[in-house]
Amino acid sequence: MRLLHTMIRVTDLDKSIAFYCDLLGMNLLRQKNYPEGKFTLAFLGYGDESNHTAIELTHNWDTKEYE
Repeated sequence: MRLLHTMIRVTDLDKSIAFYCDLLGMNLLRQKNYPEGKFTLAFLGYGDESNHTAIELTHNWDTKEYE
């Protein structure tokens, strides 16, 4: 069994991508906006998702903070 990805909700997508890429050395694998749902998904990882686990960052546009 292999973990495919895990999701983390973030309030500042650019800052979060910079953390995972610049500090942890991950790569931005793909990113897509969903205007109808008002959210963006960004997938980051150390390699191709067919062989490596990824982190899915979810940015809900109208959410300022999470408890």
